[in-house]
Amino acid sequence: MTDTILARLAPTAHGKYIGVITLNNPKALNAQNLDMVKATRTHLDTWADDDSVAVVVLHGTGDKGLCAGGDIKALYGGASGASAHDFFTHEYGLMHAMNTYPKPIMAWGHGIVMGGGMGLFVGSSHKVVTSATLMAMPEVSIGLFPDAGASYFLNHLAGKVGLFLGLTGARFTGADAHAFGVADFAIGHDGFDDVLSCICQIDFKDNHTNHHLLSACLNGFHDKSILGESILLKSFDEINHLMNQGDLLAIDNALMNYQGDNDFIKSAIDIYKNGSDTTKAITFKIYHDLKTTKKDFSLKQIFDLETVVATHCVNHGDFKEGVRALLIDKDKNPKWRHTLTDMPVGYIDEFFGEFV
Repeated sequence: MTDTILARLAPTAHGKYIGVITLNNPKALNAQNLDMVKATRTHLDTWADDDSVAVVVLHGTGDKGLCAGGDIKALYGGASGASAHDFFTHEYGLMHAMNTYPKPIMAWGHGIVMGGGMGLFVGSSHKVVTSATLMAMPEVSIGLFPDAGASYFLNHLAGKVGLFLGLTGARFTGADAHAFGVADFAIGHDGFDDVLSCICQIDFKDNHTNHHLLSACLNGFHDKSILGESILLKSFDEINHLMNQGDLLAIDNALMNYQGDNDFIKSAIDIYKNGSDTTKAITFKIYHDLKTTKKDFSLKQIFDLETVVATHCVNHGDFKEGVRALLIDKDKNPKWRHTLTDMPVGYIDEFFGEFV
């Protein structure tokens, strides 16, 4: 059986090491199952306490992408309360550890970076996109919700772009990610080996200094011009207008009756129309709550909230039906439990448990 997580120590020219983690599940676009999550966390924890390891590098096998998210089929196949809670606890625990990691982590975000892959990417201190990067939080299509820390990072995007991306599952590019601060560096799609060679020539010092030394190395390769125009930035005002309708029903009405000629927005709305209304309501509530009643939540509290909501989505929400329709039977005709207009009073609150 092939190892789905490959880890090695690459020596530097000055006696330190680079911890290199490779997601090695290319048939599933490097989607992470529970074993992969646990293995990644084990390596990170070990290297955090190893003074000889200066930097961690995260990338994916193959040319198609860093990571397409969590292994949804595996979660679907074992979708009991215990297995869902176990997976999300470990997945979000890994992402919290990455966000608070003492050493620099470079994520090479080539190709597809979606769902849980976005969580890994955004949790890294040094985030690289290429001209081939394609990102999304597409959970509306499977009855989950934008998780893996998206409750935090979507909330911190300019205007209401984060709400739009979360509600619609819209796909966006490296140019968009860089324009909105989701990515730090733009480097050629085939540049990974050269970048790693550069990192291995750095004379690393302490953790604080090493963050700056890694940035200097990556800046030597950075070329924003390879990304092209950010369509998301170009659409910024129109997106904000659509999202600034007040409540979710008004936003839904604006999206469903959109008459504009923006192809990016129209494509996003096509995804939105087929998505789970339960997901939309959960996404809107999280976005709203973290702007208001839960605005002082720590990152740890946000991951705890996501664990509760995600587990409920698998056990009692639209998740199983969404995965069935998209990935199992592939009929793309999900029978969602509720629409926005027929949800029972208090139904969405049930997903939030003690965080309601």
